Amino acid sequence: MSRPGNYGKSSRLKQLRQVRRRKQQQTSRTIAWEQVEDFLLGRYHLVQGSKLPPLVDATVQRFFSEWLQTALAQGENQVQWDITALTTTTLQRIGNQVPWQFYSVLAGQAMRWQRLIQREGPVLPLATPRQMVSPLTATGWEQVIAEQLAVNLLTISAIPVTVKQRDQLTASFRTDDGLQWGAIAALFGPLGFQITPGTDQETTQWLNDLKASTMNGDHH
Repeated sequence: MSRPGNYGKSSRLKQLRQVRRRKQQQTSRTIAWEQVEDFLLGRYHLVQGSKLPPLVDATVQRFFSEWLQTALAQGENQVQWDITALTTTTLQRIGNQVPWQFYSVLAGQAMRWQRLIQREGPVLPLATPRQMVSPLTATGWEQVIAEQLAVNLLTISAIPVTVKQRDQLTASFRTDDGLQWGAIAALFGPLGFQITPGTDQETTQWLNDLKASTMNGDHH
């Protein structure tokens, strides 16, 4: 029979080994910074995307990919991801590279997607977890999307994008009932949408499918 002192020492060593093992397991489960985009896109597809119509899934996935590129460009040391700022910057970069229907699909999925990033971001298997801050309300999403559509329309119409012009057009795109997709379609429709030459076949097909769709922001 071992003496209490020896037993205590043996038990302590066992605890230390268990702590080291847990740390090793945690380390082995972490992902590299370069893997974050693929990891989160995989989580999106598993949790949400696979349950959506193909065109809606592809559209949200492409937005998410662009959003993550914006977030990751801040660097690994930026642990807070500001959802409002990142979304605004991402939509500004996307701009007129997509038809207006892209924004309609996004509007219908925005809050659902945001709940996913709020849930998945903080549990990313990184050495330092990300913090999701400044989420958009449903009204906030409408405002951000309406503003970007206003800028897009003014840009392709060759009208100077002043704050006054942008705000007036943004207001015309919104009512208490939400975004006015009929009015938006009526303004963008005559201007058409041209796919950039050299766009890959998969992206071209996706853009053509968007152009041919009659999205109205209600695809949840």
